[in-house]
Amino acid sequence: MKRTLVSLILASLLVSTLPLNVAADETEDIPTNAAATGVHDSLVAALTHANLVATLQGNGPFTVFAPTDAAFAAAGIDLNDFDTEEENNTLSDILLYHVYSGAVASSDVTDGLTVTMVNGADATFTVASDGTVMVGDATVTTADVQASNGVIHVIDKVLTPPAPGPSLDIPATAQSTGVHDSLVAALTKASLVSTLQDVGPYTVFAPTDQAFTDAGIDLSAFETETEIAALADILLYHVYSGAVASTDVTDGLTVAMVNGDDATFSVTDTAVMIEGATVTTADVMTTNGVIHVIDKVLTPPADPVVLSDIPTIAQSTGVHDSLVAALTKANLVATLQGDGPFTVFAPTDQAFTDAGIDLATFETEEEIATLTDILLYHVASGAVASTDVTDGLTVTMVNGDNATFTVTADAVTIEGATVTTADVIASNGVVHIIDKVLMPPADPVVLSDIPTIAQSTGVHDSLVAALTKANLVATLQGDGPFTVFAPTDEAFTNAGIDLDTFVTDEEIATLSDILLYHVFSGAVASTDVTDGLTVAMVNGDNASFTVTAAGVTIEGANVVTADVTASNGVVHVIDKVLTPPADPVVEPELTPCDAVVRIAPSGMKYSPSEVSITVGQTVCWQWENESMAHNVREVDGDQSTTYAANGVSSGTAMTTLDFRYTFEEDSTTFYYACEPHLAAGMFGKVIVGDGGVVATPPATDNSMDSDEESVPGFLVAMTTIALAGAVIVSSRRTE
Repeated sequence: MKRTLVSLILASLLVSTLPLNVAADETEDIPTNAAATGVHDSLVAALTHANLVATLQGNGPFTVFAPTDAAFAAAGIDLNDFDTEEENNTLSDILLYHVYSGAVASSDVTDGLTVTMVNGADATFTVASDGTVMVGDATVTTADVQASNGVIHVIDKVLTPPAPGPSLDIPATAQSTGVHDSLVAALTKASLVSTLQDVGPYTVFAPTDQAFTDAGIDLSAFETETEIAALADILLYHVYSGAVASTDVTDGLTVAMVNGDDATFSVTDTAVMIEGATVTTADVMTTNGVIHVIDKVLTPPADPVVLSDIPTIAQSTGVHDSLVAALTKANLVATLQGDGPFTVFAPTDQAFTDAGIDLATFETEEEIATLTDILLYHVASGAVASTDVTDGLTVTMVNGDNATFTVTADAVTIEGATVTTADVIASNGVVHIIDKVLMPPADPVVLSDIPTIAQSTGVHDSLVAALTKANLVATLQGDGPFTVFAPTDEAFTNAGIDLDTFVTDEEIATLSDILLYHVFSGAVASTDVTDGLTVAMVNGDNASFTVTAAGVTIEGANVVTADVTASNGVVHVIDKVLTPPADPVVEPELTPCDAVVRIAPSGMKYSPSEVSITVGQTVCWQWENESMAHNVREVDGDQSTTYAANGVSSGTAMTTLDFRYTFEEDSTTFYYACEPHLAAGMFGKVIVGDGGVVATPPATDNSMDSDEESVPGFLVAMTTIALAGAVIVSSRRTE
């Protein structure tokens, strides 16, 4: 008895180690596997009837949700009912709704996943908490049956494709209702049928024939081009660009219809209305949008009053003939007919008379420019209403000058002219009538730039010539501001400067250095200078001031004339040419190298990778024009990939490097690596003295060097053991 029990246990162990066999053959295609199950005869027969067997024998891969024979029986599908081409197309549509293009395992399915099946319709998956998977309302009873060209999931119900969407566009749908003949006739009259047959989508609020009758619309009354345009405007006031379902409409919603006018919705518990028309039937879907049937023809709002532009208004007042004539003389009529907006302070004819302005005296180009300046001093850019004006407000007029308002309890004035009529609205701005012609303020004095001032003094010809020679004129004509200490011609003579001796690029650079030692970046008045003040001149050298009761000097040169103001700075005349201090000679001091590390020819190793030195010696890492960039960065152990905190580093990896480091600590080992090639094992070490205690790399775990045995190998081993055990038990039983 005990031997029998042992035999059963060993036999069970043997069975548990063998792979599970299923009826499916992974080397066969999907139809062949389905035919072999014994529960999919109806599916195979349906595929044959619909000529889809060859399709599902193709390369795929396919994922087939395979209803059982019981599922076909429950669905009442009788293949004898599918005889005509249309009926066979319906059968094909049903079957292809069970096929997905691609191999989808059950593990790839998530709750709510929606995919497009081969017939073009969508199918949605449900995954329950217990792991049950459903597609549509069919449950997957057996999953992941592998075939040579895909995977089969057995389901317990035949899937029914969703019903197709609408097949008619908006005009065709309206024509089919029987209550929109007037609307279709109107669309035809206005040549809008093809418009509403476009892709859209559109939302059309479609008045019934009764609505057209109630509105008294007689299509025969629309004949001329203007009348047809009016009809089109009415019809397009019923069209919104976009598909809007009734559920998207909220109370008070306002939208712009295709004709450009706004329409507002009213939503109550009992109805949805648009501009007083009630939606009697909502959400009639078409191929290019949605129709909502309404009981009233909508009437677009009246167009707003068309205003005239500013010159036209001025011409119509009867008291601005002089202003219009002046605008015409100065070629400003078209300007003030532009989009603007503008605010014009319009002097009356009497104001022009009082100002003694005779347009006949403005003939030359300069005189016309003066007239233009006067007129544009009456124009502000932007629409300024009288309510926007406050006492003391200053605005910049179009001519560039400022004008200031005074506001009292009695009147508003601008530069002494009283506003007699305010806020005359124009299409491109606003007009305020005034009783006086405004006169622009005198233009300010225009200052010259520094080189131009120097050229005009008569005692700086040498300076100007030197600036020209050194190509610095344009520089000192720049925005600046600059402060220039300008030596006189006599100062140049006393300095023995002969500009003919500055010929080569190096000599010109020397001349430029001298001249820029006379220039400070910034505007410095004489009152800003204090005794001992030192500033950096534009050439980079410092210059110091001395201030005494007798005057101001800069580096020994006397300021003979101060504070000559220029447009881009200030000039101080001096009696001596300043000489920049000589540049100091800086000799580089490099620590000599006691050991040199370079890059090996492979580019992936230091050469040598190990250096031994004594304390106080210097190691130099030097390479030039390497094909790859390298650096030196300290790590915390031999061939470690962890950088030492605040460790020694040469910085960014470079193709050319001269990095020197002196080791001051005895009996230590410096470990380092190349940062870009850390993963390639580019390490090095510097042993100082005896190196101290050198860290050894962790022992290598060779337990995983060989490939792990695969599960099949393990099964073979376990099978062998089980067989051997069975043989031993059997032999003992025989004994």
